[in-house]
Amino acid sequence: MQALALTRNPQLLVAALAIVVALIVNAGRPTYTATHVSVPEAIALVDAGALVIDVRAAPNTSLPGAMAIPLEVLAARLASMEVAKTQPIVVYCGNGSGLGPKAAHVLTQAGYRHVVNLEPGIEGWRKAHLPVVAA
Repeated sequence: MQALALTRNPQLLVAALAIVVALIVNAGRPTYTATHVSVPEAIALVDAGALVIDVRAAPNTSLPGAMAIPLEVLAARLASMEVAKTQPIVVYCGNGSGLGPKAAHVLTQAGYRHVVNLEPGIEGWRKAHLPVVAA
């Protein structure tokens, strides 16, 4: 009965095919869920004492006071980070959609409880006309 409904309604058929294609394309890809924050929210966290981590591989500039820990070595550096797992941490990358969410995932999987990703990354920080420093 449902199959007949799909064949009679081309919009339903297209929607169903789109869902199937999306499931096939994304099958096997890891999903990273991270709490994202805006620039003003990140500023409030930094002002309250959050640790800031730049997870890009070779940054030219960074947020003032940020630690440079590339995503590739983040897991290995966790043991040497003298940070309580309850301390707020703001991670960021270039645009907030690639390395940042992955880094937030690594940290939360390691037991860090208050990790957020700066959603617009350093690009959004710059667009807000906030200071950056040479890395």
